[in-house]
Amino acid sequence: MTFTQLRILLAVARTGNMTRAAEELNTTQSAVSHALRGLESELGLSLLVRGSHGVRLTSAGRAVRRRATLILTQLEALEQEVAAARGADTGSLRVGVIPSANARLLPRILRLYGESHPRVRLTVIEGSDGEVLDWLRTGAADVGTLTAGAVPADMAADVAGLVTRPLATDRMLAVLPSGHALAERASVPVAELARHPFIMSTGGCEPLITALARAAGTSLRCHYRVRDTGSILAMVAEGLGVTVVPELSLPAHHPGVHAVPLEPASERTILLALPADPLPAATAFAELAGLLGTS
Repeated sequence: MTFTQLRILLAVARTGNMTRAAEELNTTQSAVSHALRGLESELGLSLLVRGSHGVRLTSAGRAVRRRATLILTQLEALEQEVAAARGADTGSLRVGVIPSANARLLPRILRLYGESHPRVRLTVIEGSDGEVLDWLRTGAADVGTLTAGAVPADMAADVAGLVTRPLATDRMLAVLPSGHALAERASVPVAELARHPFIMSTGGCEPLITALARAAGTSLRCHYRVRDTGSILAMVAEGLGVTVVPELSLPAHHPGVHAVPLEPASERTILLALPADPLPAATAFAELAGLLGTS
């Protein structure tokens, strides 16, 4: 059993595809297949179920993945600590981010971290709160951003195993077609939005939006459920409905729509999350992000 075989197993488990795993690891698909067959032969277990639509882990494969994650995380931590003792700054750092943080909050942090740690290989992977949490839990990400209160209920215990700190707050805004009657208001109650067709974001904020409606004693008429913010704004601009989005999710220019604060005012908190025993590179990233995120 080699570290390379374990890295390949994790990449295949993460991507669900031999070809994408090979591209991620800068190797060939045949090398990936050969390494996994060798690992399965050595262990005497089938780790993967191979199908026409990709691959997935068997129950034994999931157990091996958990151990492989621990082994490789400790190896990376050892290499980073040894490098630091030599006065060097090397290694890798995988950052899992929710889309709104990646669009408006993380670019500056990533740039400054890259400038101050030029020999650390940075990888950014974007996903929903549930996906980022799963990446942190499985070791696919070393540090990540999460929305407070937006993690699925069945994953709440996983959040408790992480170290989290507030990174930023932003307002929740009603987004309406330009020319809509409510667009002229200084603020809009959620109950008013409930009278119109609603476009629900499924990219992570649905629990927050649903909670706002519940607190207002109403329910939203969800005519559409869409993940991509750009698609949601385009639909609003066409007059297909109204929505609620975090301010950080809005692009600098969004023609055809008008954003209005909610009444009462509502904010969400973006958290920075790390494992209980983070990599040195992740700790350094968190320290820099904490300074910049609150500035």
